[in-house]
Amino acid sequence: MANMKVTEGTLFMALESGASWPRYLRKLKKTASNVQAVVQMPGEPAEQFTKRVLDRWQSLLNTSAPPHRFALGTNVNWDVMTSDARRLLAQGALGKPSAAGANELIIWGGKSMSADEQGRLLALAGALVEGHASSHRTVRVLFTETDPFNDSVIVPYSA
Repeated sequence: MANMKVTEGTLFMALESGASWPRYLRKLKKTASNVQAVVQMPGEPAEQFTKRVLDRWQSLLNTSAPPHRFALGTNVNWDVMTSDARRLLAQGALGKPSAAGANELIIWGGKSMSADEQGRLLALAGALVEGHASSHRTVRVLFTETDPFNDSVIVPYSA
């Protein structure tokens, strides 16, 4: 049910199979009037999950409460298909600005414990923003259950 005191759009979450559910969701929910989530089914191919997520995302962009945040919850899988799917999801999330205002992509790597895994998520964020000087949109990369608004890596993005 929507929080009627908040009118800043929709928080959209895409969670890969095996990704942890961010405990800070309660804080994020306070920034949105609606929350939508698409969860990858066990065994669902990355391409099929990506298509489902982007179809749902696109359908929400022209609603009365368009998404203002896209949270991508990742697992620790780094095969080529999964990496390509993450890149497509992130590009799709940042591709068309939402009418709601502040556009933000949150890449959630809650189970990414090694420096290599964390480096790959940071490289994804870096590739998204490479060559873009400034914007009102941001990319956050989170690795822990800390406060996502104080303890994250923020990278400015411009389309």
